[in-house]
Amino acid sequence: MSRLRVILVVFSVTAFLIFTILLRTSASRMFFQYQQVSVKQKELLQQLWQKQLQFECMVNPAGLPQIQLPTDLAEDG
Repeated sequence: MSRLRVILVVFSVTAFLIFTILLRTSASRMFFQYQQVSVKQKELLQQLWQKQLQFECMVNPAGLPQIQLPTDLAEDG
């Protein structure tokens, strides 16, 4: 009976360690995927802001701030 208990304990510990490794690997993979999606979302948001600014410039160019030329260039031209 003693040998059977030792085999059962060794099998249980081995199964527990394998399960722990699988969980850690899965958690790492999911964290990496979350970070990838987060970065992609930020990039898409920046692109959306750029497109919105371009659209606003096309729709209402009067709303853009006027660029003032330096006095040297204004007198020449």
